[in-house]
Amino acid sequence: MSNTNNLFNERRKQSWRDGGVSATRYARIFSGIRKSSREEDIELHVDFWHDKDGVDVKGNNLPDEIWVEFRNVNGDLGWLLGQAKWIAFELCEVGGFIRVERQDLLDWCLENVNFNEYVPYKRDAYKKIYQRKNRKDKITKLVLDDLKQLETYEVIKYNKYYVHPHTKNKFSI
Repeated sequence: MSNTNNLFNERRKQSWRDGGVSATRYARIFSGIRKSSREEDIELHVDFWHDKDGVDVKGNNLPDEIWVEFRNVNGDLGWLLGQAKWIAFELCEVGGFIRVERQDLLDWCLENVNFNEYVPYKRDAYKKIYQRKNRKDKITKLVLDDLKQLETYEVIKYNKYYVHPHTKNKFSI
């Protein structure tokens, strides 16, 4: 049991680190955005503010595996029911982020996800509800083509330069 807990904790830490990398990449694209407070991140599901509009950044996505959260592991409202205006999914295959309005994605899910069908395996969770063992979350799996159907779908490309941390000079990638 201890090895299982250690593995779970390591995966959770890695996911947190990966999410931090995604958030850093997103922040480097935009000037003038503000990082949310810890409370805003947890309670509102907002990572950054563009003036008064929040964005929740989601890392670790694949074109055929984009997870959407209706309820979190504690059974509380998931990020799709948060206060962010946008959800930004990092997707390396597009060279940046797919950004959609949260409400647009929620409306699409309400029309297209079968909330009455629970599946026991994540491989079967496409547009169905999956709940991980011993957790209270409710999530579904979508694919890139689903997001492309949204009116607010946009691709935001990565920066093509970096700033040297010591000299502050810009370099092309």
